[in-house]
Amino acid sequence: MQERRISVCQVCGVRPAEEAHHCLYGKDKRFKQLNDDENLQLVCIECHKYNGGALGYENKLRFWEWACEFYGHKHMVEWHNRLPMKIKEKGYQ
Repeated sequence: MQERRISVCQVCGVRPAEEAHHCLYGKDKRFKQLNDDENLQLVCIECHKYNGGALGYENKLRFWEWACEFYGHKHMVEWHNRLPMKIKEKGYQ
């Protein structure tokens, strides 16, 4: 996978990125693909736990757009389509 070289939180853009947040889909032990880099947003501790900014739908869409730019739209759509989940977010296309 490509190295991101991100040192600042992808939510607030201010504090250091210290944690990985399961952004597009929450973590679920049944689906290992949710631990793929395509689903992990680099965030600060405050946005991850206290702020709630990482949990909002707007953030998910911003991250999807960023991931499509970083990995390529085709790659992200293929990754999304391979997820073995019955219900998938329709905003990620």
